[in-house]
Amino acid sequence: MKKDDIKEVFSQDLGEGFRIVKEDGSLSAVIEWVDWVQLSDDENDIKVEVQFDDDSEQTFEKGIKLKQIWHEDV
Repeated sequence: MKKDDIKEVFSQDLGEGFRIVKEDGSLSAVIEWVDWVQLSDDENDIKVEVQFDDDSEQTFEKGIKLKQIWHEDV
């Protein structure tokens, strides 16, 4: 895995087909889809739900910085 292929993005900008690079350098499963969930009438009350190809899910706060890499670049 080349460090140059890792992109820093906000949680709401995670992309399908990418893997999340965790702080310890390990990788998530491939992202299948990303959905925004508005929890109340407040426009800022949004969570980012991520579904992975291994059927696991993870939820992030909107605006969290994460690192991702295209699954074929691993």
